[in-house]
Amino acid sequence: MELTVNGKTLEATDRATITALLEQLQINPLRVAVQLNQRIIKRELYERTVLQAGDTLEVLTFMAGGSQ
Repeated sequence: MELTVNGKTLEATDRATITALLEQLQINPLRVAVQLNQRIIKRELYERTVLQAGDTLEVLTFMAGGSQ
């Protein structure tokens, strides 16, 4: 099935979860936040959240730093 991840089209298996998608992308789930169709998904729901064709995801990476 086709998804949009960070503005790019991506193929994922049918019934893929957020966890499976992050594994496919080789992303550590502890270091990101995921927005699915403009809604932030709690990390504990990644394994249970089944993606649907046409879903739009933003995978947000945390960065260290601060204001000067």
